[in-house]
Amino acid sequence: MCDGAGQLAGVRWRSAFGRPSKLPSLGDVDPTGSYCTVPDDWLARKYGMHQARPSSILLSIVSLYNAVPFVGFGFLDNFVMIIAGDQIEMMLGSVVVVSTMAAAALGNTISDVMGIGSAWYVERLAIRVGMQTPKLSPIQLDMPTSRRAANMGRALGVTLGCLLGMTPL
Repeated sequence: MCDGAGQLAGVRWRSAFGRPSKLPSLGDVDPTGSYCTVPDDWLARKYGMHQARPSSILLSIVSLYNAVPFVGFGFLDNFVMIIAGDQIEMMLGSVVVVSTMAAAALGNTISDVMGIGSAWYVERLAIRVGMQTPKLSPIQLDMPTSRRAANMGRALGVTLGCLLGMTPL
């Protein structure tokens, strides 16, 4: 039977003279000081060097995939804010003096709370409509170009949704 049977694979540290010192265990520090630490993200960065940058078509898909749920969120946010603000101004305004801006702020609060609760449903609806995740690796999704495309899609989506949510006006 071999010497290290039943143990996790590991290398034996060697002293400065090359003699084996001991089998390292989790949390041990190199006793010789001859090994350097490797940053946690080294392997990811090394692997990322060989990943192709996403094509413009894939970046468009990333933007669209991120835009669709935000169209729904922007629509619900503005729509509920306008309706709730109008109702607050009519009902509360007859009892106490409430400015239009105060009623709008209270309507926005109600809208934001509903937006948090409806985010999951909006995302589920987007998936049910047929939105599929872009075919990119995690390294490609984390590239600056992909993050910019995702943020641009979110910004355009929420802008379009807010404009559509202004229909009660």
